Amino acid sequence: METITVKYNPANALAMSAIELLQRIKGVTIISQPKTYKPNAETVEAIKEVRSGKCKHYKSADEMFDDIL
Repeated sequence: METITVKYNPANALAMSAIELLQRIKGVTIISQPKTYKPNAETVEAIKEVRSGKCKHYKSADEMFDDIL
């Protein structure tokens, strides 16, 4: 018996449809794995900053590089 590992996003409807299809095939076992990624405190703060709108916005990469260099 062969093992195939498939990583998928449970929020993606197409991915979930594919998983449901695989579950219907006799002999196929789907083993879900828990989410293992946990962002550190610095990353969490950066995400909050972006979501709150407190970050700079640029219209182009050139504009961003002009600002940071």
